[in-house]
Amino acid sequence: MVRECYLPKHPDIKVFQDDDLFKINTDTEVLGEFLNIYKEDVVLDMGTNTGALMLYANLFNPKKIIGLEINKKALELAKKNMEVNNVSNYELKEGNIITYIDDPVDVIICNPPYFKTKEDNKSNDKFKNLAKHESELTLELLVKSISRNLKDNGTLFFLFLTSRLDEVVLEFKKNNLTIKEMKFVYDTNKEYSNVCLFRAVKNSDLGLVVDKPIIIKRDK
Repeated sequence: MVRECYLPKHPDIKVFQDDDLFKINTDTEVLGEFLNIYKEDVVLDMGTNTGALMLYANLFNPKKIIGLEINKKALELAKKNMEVNNVSNYELKEGNIITYIDDPVDVIICNPPYFKTKEDNKSNDKFKNLAKHESELTLELLVKSISRNLKDNGTLFFLFLTSRLDEVVLEFKKNNLTIKEMKFVYDTNKEYSNVCLFRAVKNSDLGLVVDKPIIIKRDK
């Protein structure tokens, strides 16, 4: 069922979501609010799903926003979400992140699947599994694709599991992505940080800032 919602913290921006597709969650919100994009930037949202992060990017009025997605049904809804919000500077592409290559862009946004889950613990829905669980799209292949599609001095905004921070640092370093900013996200119902936000720049000098954390308050 398709439902009309709104972008978190932006009630004037409509978002249509399908119960059969991966929906907006707190990861989407914290990554969307973490963005900082310039007006001349060309932005690529890798794994755009129904376009929520494209709508966050559009708040900065960039030159162009490209949404890459493997699921045709999600792309159709992403198109609807762009049109209903009068976004005109966008392009949607059906494709696989692993093999995708095009003109390098100024900014890449990516909220990837990050759970390493055994096959017998996954659902029967192929596309929900692709959106949530690391399977064909490993962290290694993902970061390689990000690097080859990002300009020198281009910026990546990325979210991943804090428990896999060492893997992220390793893969970024192998692919010439320098982490410039990090922000840990905590849930008041959990003892440790669950996810971390990254801003990385391709072929940049060293220099890292760790921001104050984000605390998500939930009812138990």
